[in-house]
Order: sequence, then structure tokens, then C-alpha cells
Amino acid sequence: MRHDLRRIVAVEAHRRRSGRIPSRVHSLGTGETFAIEPAVDGFVDVETGMIIRSRGSAIVLPDGSEPIELTLIGDILFEGIERPGGEPFFGRAGGGSSVTLYDRAQNDYFQYALGTEEDRI
Repeated sequence: MRHDLRRIVAVEAHRRRSGRIPSRVHSLGTGETFAIEPAVDGFVDVETGMIIRSRGSAIVLPDGSEPIELTLIGDILFEGIERPGGEPFFGRAGGGSSVTLYDRAQNDYFQYALGTEEDRI
């Protein structure tokens, strides 16, 4: 899955668990920090300029496509599939300040810290 789509999944999983859209996402693997802005019915990934929305369990990109399916499981787990590549994933997001995203085989994982300006991430 592309790095920008992983970041979008992390933000959306966090939003669904916590009910809040973070203003910053920090990739713990690369050390990069990305800005996120709220939008009507979604959020803007400032790095790419994409306006992201949800439709049911789908994450909808600006072109109207629904390339990412995301389903919450229990209190902290989620799973999904990135449709164009057919790449399944799963992760953990409990509504706190971090999200971890794994590939299906658990060979690779990506950790993100999410917060607002006040959180100083």
C-alpha cells in the first residue's frame, strides 16, 4: 500500500475510534509529520491535497473511488483491503493517540502518533 494511503487509513481509523480528526500525524518509522485539516464530511491530507470522505465502511478518495475498505472489530482492532492492489491489512486503534497498521502477514508494520496542536507531536 502506498505510504499516503497508509497515513489516510491511520487517520480514518483514529477518527472512527475517537470521533476526532487529528491535526497532525507523525510517522514513527520515518520521523515525518503531516498536517491534516478537517473538511465537510471528512478531512484533507495536506501533503497530497486529497479530500478524504467515508461512505459506510469505505474510505472515498477525491475522484469518488472507494479504494479502501475499513471495518472496525471489537474495541481496538480494524481490518480492511486496499482494492486496487488487493492488499489486505489490519491494525490497532483504540481511540488514544496512536495507530498501528500491519500487512496481512504481519511482516511489516507502520506506527503513527496522532494529535492536535495542543498535543505537541
